[in-house]
Amino acid sequence: MPALHEGAHNPDYENITLAFRNKDQIKLSQSTPTKQAKFKPSLDTAPVPPWLHRSIMMLYVLLALIFLSCIVLSALVLVKNSQMSKELWTLKAELSNVSNAVWNIQELQNSQKDIWKAVQSGINEAKNKIAMAISNIQSGNDKLKTVTADITQIKRTLETLEKAQPKPSK
Repeated sequence: MPALHEGAHNPDYENITLAFRNKDQIKLSQSTPTKQAKFKPSLDTAPVPPWLHRSIMMLYVLLALIFLSCIVLSALVLVKNSQMSKELWTLKAELSNVSNAVWNIQELQNSQKDIWKAVQSGINEAKNKIAMAISNIQSGNDKLKTVTADITQIKRTLETLEKAQPKPSK
């Protein structure tokens, strides 16, 4: 530490620091141009009218208002989208309920068809049995018609046999 402070009062040290400073100043003076370009307005440009700045400012304000209205409209679209999404979910649930009801109705219709087929099969079987019974009754009726004729024939035969047989004496 003392070595650092010693150099500060040392004349050689002061000469070295001055030499570095002079070098930096020489470099700076060489790098800066000696002639500075002065801005000269060209003759063909007219002075800017004072209303131009106001008009440009109004355009910026209008642009900002348009940007804000776009943000507001975007927010409204998002809100409406959210509402429609909720409505679509409700419609989906209702459609699911209707679909389930239709499925249940179809199942009931299928079971009714099966029951109706069984009833028709039973009706056809009963018709066949009734037709058979009617046929049996008809054949029985036909036999009964011949029975009376047969009985009459038997009576005649018996009468002829009785007449042909001698009468026993008493």
